[in-house]
Amino acid sequence: MILSMLLDGALCEREANEVTFDLSCDVLCIGAGAAGCYAADAAAREGADVLLLEYGRNIGGMPVCGAVTGYYYGTPGGAYEEDDRTRSNLMWFVKHTWEGRQMVLTRRLAKSGVRILTGVSPIGVYLDGATVVGLLIFDGARRISVRAAVTIDATSDGHLVRMLKVRAEYGRPIDGVTVPFTVRTQYTREDNGTYSDNADSGIVDQYDCKAYSRAILRAHAAAAKHLTGGDRLIGVALRTGVREGLRFEGEESLTCRDVLLGKEPERILFYAYSDLDRHGYDRAIDDEFFQDWWVIAGLATVTIRIPVPMGAILPRGIRGLCTAGRCLSTDTYVASAVRMNRDMFRMGECIGYAAAAAVREGVDLSEIDYAAFRARAEASGAFFGERNRHFGFDETRSNHERMMSTLGRPCDPRYEGLKPQDKVYTPIDFKNADVLAHLKTDAPGIGIYAAKLGYGGIDADRLFTEMQGAAEPLYRYNCAITLGLLGDRRALPTLTEIVEKRDAFFFTACRRSNQFRTAVAICLLGRIGDATTAPLLESLLAEEEYEQPMYHTLKPDYLYYAGSDRNFVYFQVISHTLVALCKLYRREGLPMKDLRTRIEPFLDGRFRSRVSDMIPGSPTTEETEHFIAALRKMIAD
Repeated sequence: MILSMLLDGALCEREANEVTFDLSCDVLCIGAGAAGCYAADAAAREGADVLLLEYGRNIGGMPVCGAVTGYYYGTPGGAYEEDDRTRSNLMWFVKHTWEGRQMVLTRRLAKSGVRILTGVSPIGVYLDGATVVGLLIFDGARRISVRAAVTIDATSDGHLVRMLKVRAEYGRPIDGVTVPFTVRTQYTREDNGTYSDNADSGIVDQYDCKAYSRAILRAHAAAAKHLTGGDRLIGVALRTGVREGLRFEGEESLTCRDVLLGKEPERILFYAYSDLDRHGYDRAIDDEFFQDWWVIAGLATVTIRIPVPMGAILPRGIRGLCTAGRCLSTDTYVASAVRMNRDMFRMGECIGYAAAAAVREGVDLSEIDYAAFRARAEASGAFFGERNRHFGFDETRSNHERMMSTLGRPCDPRYEGLKPQDKVYTPIDFKNADVLAHLKTDAPGIGIYAAKLGYGGIDADRLFTEMQGAAEPLYRYNCAITLGLLGDRRALPTLTEIVEKRDAFFFTACRRSNQFRTAVAICLLGRIGDATTAPLLESLLAEEEYEQPMYHTLKPDYLYYAGSDRNFVYFQVISHTLVALCKLYRREGLPMKDLRTRIEPFLDGRFRSRVSDMIPGSPTTEETEHFIAALRKMIAD
């Protein structure tokens, strides 16, 4: 047997053949957050002896210590719903306060017989060959050895996985950058009501202790700047909302491509439900398949039912261990989606059933009777959530009314009689989409993506014919964008025309994440353009480009962006331009040194200074610096 540890960030293995374990259990769960608590509870209810460890002094994770008491996406189903309904006179207190959630979770775990130790941290993993058999933990005063049949890493950031020889990665492949983290604040207003708010607080590597501490201190210090008038700050959440952590190579993996193409694995752990929630503005260097969805079609906030494979929680080559929470075997885009509160509750519960089955059957998690597991998980309500949802728009009445008011449009009658927090779900069926009808609107995304998937009976020749015969610029431009997404070079003249016009038109398919048509056309020129388009793209880097009206005339609009502290149009257009030039030069075999000579002064001069001027003191300045670093990597020999 060996003890595997991290010493100064480096993996270290030691022989540990004479270990006397201080504690033992069937299931050892590390991390008493949203997933960990419900995993421990479900395993205990199934008859397993469960020990739950937490490094803090409070259980509940982000729904408690992070003050994220509400639900964004994720779907209902499973044990947590019982907690939300706890004693009708306490329902509001439980659903909307961290104290209520912690109280109910504590009662739940006590009732199911889970043993809890707080203030302890894992410092080593005991391995018998490739099988995890226990942990070495530290309680601040002494080291304690714990033996377990099944160990669950519910730390969300993979603290146990990092102690093993498992291939792991962090952030985007090109630069390791993740989506921004969040700090949640609570405050009162002049009406003495209590309110909460989220604020994106920049990009941070939470595994770099000094960098993480600096980022948190800065974000907490800046929390009050979001308050106005008579607002009074009550406090800042103890836990920080980190949207993306470690990802690892699992027995199975889940990618953005799998999800958007509707791929279903054979052994599903549970179904998550969210949009591909990528905060930030830096989409120019993202994966092109993700760009097809998020940038070209503009379907950023379409919700998706996401089948998470059983193997995505099992580190490849390791037995006796699984993860629970947002540390999964996925790509960066799925990682930012499978993390919603309700999904973490349901995932944890399903993992608890699987862990108890492994103990009961005397097998590894990968070998449990899957049919029996699925029947149990489905019966609990945690497996599917709402099985009738696949792709769709899921909006609250208040969001809908605010968007329609901004646009000067009437509200959808389906929202009448609903409470502000109630939602209306509008499904999308790409197979039955009337592609051309969608392309005639200012929300063409469904039609664009349906054409990409080959649905609607629309091929490139038909699109080209429609584009040539279109009387309205809106329809012609949408046909060109769709044709460009299909890689057809006949779209180039019209895409070039869009860029030359420099208009600030944007799609209206989704709230807050719609893309500018100019940026979309530039992105496509980078993919399918040729050397003749280089002068146009290079002209966007000129001094006078910044004087174009589109960079100064856009008014704050909730449908696109709620704030007014940044002219993000310039960042989007120019970042896509720089990446498009890189792709064009490389594809056409043009000398990259010439591009470097052209770009370097611009990056260090106009680009950095103007974007910084637009967002003085904002954490998103880091996003610009990360983009510049990634771009330099792209143009290096």
